[in-house]
Amino acid sequence: MFDALFNERLTRFGTALTCRHADIKGVMPVRRLLEQDVLEDVLTRFSAHHGPYERRAVATQWSKHYLSQLIIPITVVELCRDVHLPTSLDDMGVVLGEDGTPQQFVLPHEGTISLDNGCARFCPLIARHLTPLIETLARKVHFSPRVLWSNAGVYFEFAVNELERQGLASAFEIQGARAMMELRQLPDRQRNPFYRPVDYIDVVDDSGAAEPWRCRRMCCLRYLDETLGLCGNCPRLKTTRADEHPAQA
Repeated sequence: MFDALFNERLTRFGTALTCRHADIKGVMPVRRLLEQDVLEDVLTRFSAHHGPYERRAVATQWSKHYLSQLIIPITVVELCRDVHLPTSLDDMGVVLGEDGTPQQFVLPHEGTISLDNGCARFCPLIARHLTPLIETLARKVHFSPRVLWSNAGVYFEFAVNELERQGLASAFEIQGARAMMELRQLPDRQRNPFYRPVDYIDVVDDSGAAEPWRCRRMCCLRYLDETLGLCGNCPRLKTTRADEHPAQA
């Protein structure tokens, strides 16, 4: 439906959003993921297919699939088309694969025209979809919701970077999204979960040239499962990367 907007590193997210129609089978209301038995089944299926067995590692790895498939395409469509998509839990459906990860998110319509940007554009997604889902998942596996919010923020920042690099969104929209990531609080005085999700640290590559390394500000906890290593953006690598490849002043 929106796949013409998705190129290069965004291409694989081009089919993640679709509108409701008769040919779509197996659509489940997203709100059902807040039900304990449904969420348990999803995490069990994910673990059986992908291997992590430590509960917190399972949850954070599943969330990465879910949040990337949700946040990246929504960010692309809303910033490129200047629309508000219907993104609340009650608006959306989801088609899950055998492994419990989203194959598609199903929308009731293609969005409504809006000239909002920054907080006004993305606060509905945060408040009406991400907050209840993240809080439910965090309670279920007994860890801080900030871990999952970090995953969400990292994907938001990635999408904004790609849109700017590819020149797909207006300067107005990009500036608004970047300004949002600089706010510690949202307009309702709640903590901004998208506040500065990553740091860029100058390191020297093997050829001696300085390059920025994109480092998460919070660890995703995948390391808790012994079958998984650290991700390439893990803050636990910060000291090692800096020691091995220090940037020159």
